[in-house]
Amino acid sequence: MPEHLRALAGEPELAAAWEQQVAARRGEAATITALLDYRSRTAAHYAQEPLVVRSEADRAAVRDAARILGTSDRTATSILNTTQEAKCLLPHTWRAFCEGLIDLPRVRKTVDAGTTSSLPADLLQQLDQAAAEQAQRRSLSEFHHWLTRYTASLDPEAYARACEKETQARFVRFQHQSHGMSYLQAYIPTLEAAAIEKRLKAAARGMDQPSAGQANSEPATPGAHTAGSSTAEPHTAEGPASDPQTSDPSTTNPQAADPRTLAQREADLLTAWLRDGRVYDAAVDAKIMIMIPEATLTGEADEPAMAADRSWMIPAHQARHLAANPEAQHHWYQGSTRRDDRNAEHDLLSARYIGRYPPTHLRDALIFRDGTCQAEGCTISAERCDVDHQTPWEHGGETTAENLWALCRRHHRMKSHGFLHPPQTENTDAGSETGRGTDTDSSPDGDTDGGTSTCAGAGTAGRFAPDFIWRDAPVRYTLAA
Repeated sequence: MPEHLRALAGEPELAAAWEQQVAARRGEAATITALLDYRSRTAAHYAQEPLVVRSEADRAAVRDAARILGTSDRTATSILNTTQEAKCLLPHTWRAFCEGLIDLPRVRKTVDAGTTSSLPADLLQQLDQAAAEQAQRRSLSEFHHWLTRYTASLDPEAYARACEKETQARFVRFQHQSHGMSYLQAYIPTLEAAAIEKRLKAAARGMDQPSAGQANSEPATPGAHTAGSSTAEPHTAEGPASDPQTSDPSTTNPQAADPRTLAQREADLLTAWLRDGRVYDAAVDAKIMIMIPEATLTGEADEPAMAADRSWMIPAHQARHLAANPEAQHHWYQGSTRRDDRNAEHDLLSARYIGRYPPTHLRDALIFRDGTCQAEGCTISAERCDVDHQTPWEHGGETTAENLWALCRRHHRMKSHGFLHPPQTENTDAGSETGRGTDTDSSPDGDTDGGTSTCAGAGTAGRFAPDFIWRDAPVRYTLAA
């Protein structure tokens, strides 16, 4: 078993399952290889025929492959085209696929990242080598996020051009389904989507609070909504945003319980906002947190900025525009790496706090440091996680960054019942770099208050290893308010 799964090798059932997993992947690779060979042989057979005959022969070969795979012709075409590119352009990825170390979805994500980024040959080779290794030890979602960060940082200028070009493809689409329900799909800039997401989640959770307003109320059932909300500015980075909040008739009375799930509230709120566009009564907090290299802020470099949970990136010009927005109120943190951390004026990650619960600034620092839930393979944003004491508070655990980590509720419960254990603490120091990250708030009129926090490295506990491409070695950093 690979190194990251070595702890499971002692369980015979899990060891047998891994062997079956590898065998299944090798079988999948062998199937794809045979179908690629069949398609190539068909093309060679009709190579001297007119173009229309060659095209129809290829379609027939793909149709035969689709019958073997049990998919549609369209899906089979996508699989064969993608794997052919991997075979020709990404030798390390293809070898790992044939050896059963990675599966087809990871191959397809690597090909998509390499081909859509328009990377030159030398950077494509670098991507291939790194992706073949990372794909083996990351969950599919983690790997997707890693690819986003890595390709953006390989060639920042090309990434910025690709982002600019992609904005031309934005759209909104409706798909009406049976049972009186429909899908609403939108392809919009990430900063816009992040602002909408934070506002929506904050407003939905805030519906449990008594309403402070009067006029605008939002019924609990779809089809009867009268409420809406102003949209948040996209230029947010991290910060408490005062958003108008829906006031539900049932929530104006603190004793009344809203029977809807959080997901149902979000769906109802979004529907009401889009249809009625009314402003809500009470303010809610909504944060968008990003990390920006200091050299990007000063214009000395064009490295992209990264979301605190490492799931998305934005090009340098968007980060600078956000940071310079005169109508935004920013909450700034500065992260720096240095060989002698004793020179820090104020180090939020090394201070010891009295009491069980971390203050707001330390929690923000932990969100920037951890990014996501620290259970291996989990991609739940640290903003949505519990801040957990690795050594429990009641057992003498201190409220320090070294003893705190982000765990989603699911993994927090597993740890509480003894089924998840914190890893060994690791301390790593490195040279001195600085960066900035920003937190931005949205005010009731739709303006954003930005804030920045720049982190150049990782922390000291859990899986706090840095995986951003900005630095090529693990580093410690401090976040100073």
